[in-house]
Amino acid sequence: MKAVAQLEGHAAGLTEVFECARQRAIEHGEAVLASYSMSVPTLDLLELFASVDQPDAQCLFWRAPEDDKSLFGWGVAAQLSASGEQRFASVDAQWRHWLEHAVSHGPRAPAVCGGFRFDHQVSASSAWHGFGDASLLLMTLLLVRDGDACWLLCQQRIEPDDDAQRCCEHVLHEWNVLMDRYVSGPRATAALHHTRDHSLPRACWESKIAQALDVLRDTPLKKVVLAREVLSEFSQPISAGRTLAALASNDPSAYLFAFRRKQACFIGASPERLVKLHDGHLQTLALAGTARRDPNPEQDAHLAQALLDCEKNQHEHAVVVQIIQRDLAPWVQPLHLPAAPHIKRLSRVQHLATLIEGPLRPQCSLLKMVSILHPTPAVGGHERQQALEHIREFEGFDRGWYAAPLGWLDAQGNGEFIVGLRSALLHGNQARLFAGCGIVEHSDPACEYEETCIKLAGMRAALLG
Repeated sequence: MKAVAQLEGHAAGLTEVFECARQRAIEHGEAVLASYSMSVPTLDLLELFASVDQPDAQCLFWRAPEDDKSLFGWGVAAQLSASGEQRFASVDAQWRHWLEHAVSHGPRAPAVCGGFRFDHQVSASSAWHGFGDASLLLMTLLLVRDGDACWLLCQQRIEPDDDAQRCCEHVLHEWNVLMDRYVSGPRATAALHHTRDHSLPRACWESKIAQALDVLRDTPLKKVVLAREVLSEFSQPISAGRTLAALASNDPSAYLFAFRRKQACFIGASPERLVKLHDGHLQTLALAGTARRDPNPEQDAHLAQALLDCEKNQHEHAVVVQIIQRDLAPWVQPLHLPAAPHIKRLSRVQHLATLIEGPLRPQCSLLKMVSILHPTPAVGGHERQQALEHIREFEGFDRGWYAAPLGWLDAQGNGEFIVGLRSALLHGNQARLFAGCGIVEHSDPACEYEETCIKLAGMRAALLG
């Protein structure tokens, strides 16, 4: 296997980098980040994830279709973690500290990947064990694919008393284990059958929407996003790899993600970028207003035009755009955005979308912008604090990482975070599915329920696919 031989040929270089990091760790009295990167033969990272993922695996996958960029991580070397209101700033500061004395060799900068809880003030459900308030992982092996180019990053945190040779042997062992699983392919499984669902009855959920409408009429709150959780059970354990491959096939224009923690895997195909930063240029996407898709092209186009013409959806979208503009204005100048939204099409739904972009002010970081933008009005509401208080009181479950920032960040400050939508938390033979709707003045409870059903349908199909 060419890729394996190539990595073993770098053993001397790996050991040298780890030894340099060990000397710095002795000098500074603390662990030092060490990263060694190289070009490797191009791999299909989605296929790699599908082949090697198992409940006990420490792995992740993330893909941005517009940029043809994907990441696959294997083995956890270290973690950036924090809790509470300052979790974004704390993780940002920890990452900057890690980089102060880091030893990095090769063409790719070290990077961390992970996510954040939607709301740190909600009591954490045991279902989300391992998915912390803030958790970005330094993966022992991180494969990065940009188009047809592919790189491997070998990453460690080296302590003063570590042995550089043993650290190198550990990395080589992890690579060999990974490649052995890849060559062996996924385990054969029987067809999956859905057995039953557990969820709040339709009438109860619609009553929550009616209650929210009363609040909207009687308070300054303009919009609140309420979600549903459906616990689905199946005949046997669910394959995250197979589900992710089905999501990729069904929604090729969506962001794909899979984060495995403590035997569970949070997986999805999200339509929404939260924020991307590349060489100082920031991009975000306002996404609000939804209509179903139709297999008939003429009817599908008619539904898209109706969405563009719908006063309720246009108002909902305009509120999201205005708030993002307001939040970004002190940090991004000048801001660029089109005069009107466009249609973003997915397999079962289509949305109103507006790209907002511009140069980020120097000394401002990607995680700072994540903290400013999250939660957007598209997943929280307007005004933000009032909407969050309403969600905490009335929604009735812990969102965990659903509708929260998920992504990656590198040592050069570049990275991208998406919003964890169209998603499910897999554990054994169970899947927790999530879908929400933006409730505004003229919302109809029955229509909002139907919208959640449409959003849930894509994940249901992928689970059985």
